[in-house]
Amino acid sequence: MEKIDSSDEQGYSLTPASRLLMGDHPMSMKEFVLSQLDSVLTEPWQHLSRWFQNIEDRTTFHITHGMSLWEHKKQNPRFGHLFDQGMGNDATIVANVITRDCRQVFEGLDSVVDVGGGTGTLAKAIAEAFPQIHCTVLDLAPVVAELEGTKNLKYLEGDMFHYVPSSDAVLLKVCMIY
Repeated sequence: MEKIDSSDEQGYSLTPASRLLMGDHPMSMKEFVLSQLDSVLTEPWQHLSRWFQNIEDRTTFHITHGMSLWEHKKQNPRFGHLFDQGMGNDATIVANVITRDCRQVFEGLDSVVDVGGGTGTLAKAIAEAFPQIHCTVLDLAPVVAELEGTKNLKYLEGDMFHYVPSSDAVLLKVCMIY
């Protein structure tokens, strides 16, 4: 916190980094931090050793909870909503940075697929910043079924482990052990 000292009063204010934890900040990371610190996501880290020694093809999340993250989200709407909001927070920050500071990466591209792109926060920002690029958000049916695209943004139901449509570039923003 920054100390405020004026002639009439003293007080403290939030630092720029701590302001990101406020829910009303346009780049809020509140739900991201809350979701990542939720025991649903922290407990699987306790099973990394078991996971490394395990010959089964299960994640630490599955070892901990007996189901996939996606199944857990369906069965626990409170956590599912918090997780989705958190991923949106993260995508907002990433979108701001790449559309502002990494413009050269998108030069010459006609198409981009955002694999596991959720509700399309990142793809929407790219589609708005680079209207010549056709963006596709590939995610599971429950995530994208009700979402509507735009002229240069579409949503595609699918599983990245079975199919990723061809494009000039593929976005893989988060690598999860869930």
